[in-house]
Amino acid sequence: MQITIADNRFALNGVEVQFPLDIQQLKSILGESRHVAKKYNHIYTWDTLGILAYSKNGKEVESFVLELTPTKYDFSPASTFAASFTINDTEFRTYIEQHKSSARKVNKRDEGGTITVGDFDVWIDVEDGVMTTVAISQYVPPAPKVYSDKYKYQPIAGEKIEFADFNFKLAVIQELMYNKELLKPKFDLYEFVENYATREIDIEEEGYEFIPEVTAYFEALEIDKKFASEITELSQDGGDDIYGQLLRFWDGEDDAFNIKNFEDVKHFPNLKRMNLFHADNLGEIQAQLAEKGIVAEAI
Repeated sequence: MQITIADNRFALNGVEVQFPLDIQQLKSILGESRHVAKKYNHIYTWDTLGILAYSKNGKEVESFVLELTPTKYDFSPASTFAASFTINDTEFRTYIEQHKSSARKVNKRDEGGTITVGDFDVWIDVEDGVMTTVAISQYVPPAPKVYSDKYKYQPIAGEKIEFADFNFKLAVIQELMYNKELLKPKFDLYEFVENYATREIDIEEEGYEFIPEVTAYFEALEIDKKFASEITELSQDGGDDIYGQLLRFWDGEDDAFNIKNFEDVKHFPNLKRMNLFHADNLGEIQAQLAEKGIVAEAI
């Protein structure tokens, strides 16, 4: 058994094949296969070769797979792939090692990735440092990325509220944007990141700290004074949407969102109650707010 990828050619035992691969042609080259039909695709297995072929319609194969380590599914080959496979005249493991820095990864923790070789994508699955699977498919150039300007800075037409305390502002945003849905657009962290063109933001990597661009968005966000009368109560809770947007993996164990300066209550004449994160000086805060006719409690 011999597999080669070279000069935009994919060949099996010297026979050039093209994607989508014809299942009958594969059988003529590799011999008869075992067939398992799943809900969304058909899987053809060559047990002695350690090879699988995935087809959506049962006739044309989109992915040609080499199993390098044993698996225990009903379609798993009885043997692992041990035949010759070369990429541009180089043994495939060596080639992959030489080009792993160019592999496209799902995320930074992805040990494998996809290497494009001419007209083909070579996907490598690596688990605990061991290469387990190689899949060959047609390379399809990605469509040009189109970015939405949904989160582009938009100054308001009216008079904006000037906040003295950023965390107070966040509590107001929670009420107006997520609870009452008056402040738009409703911010979604993953959507924001998807449409952020200046750099790639990795939420899984960066979400344990404040992401500067997200913080900057809320710092710049203008809130019209016309919404001030809508605020009758502010309630801080660790599960509030706003905190998950700013600090995705916040555990609630620190005072990152505690309000320190309550001067901003002056903007909200109808504010009568506040539920706050616990603070050592809660009594002092309650007395300060009581003078302004606001009842404050700690969650």
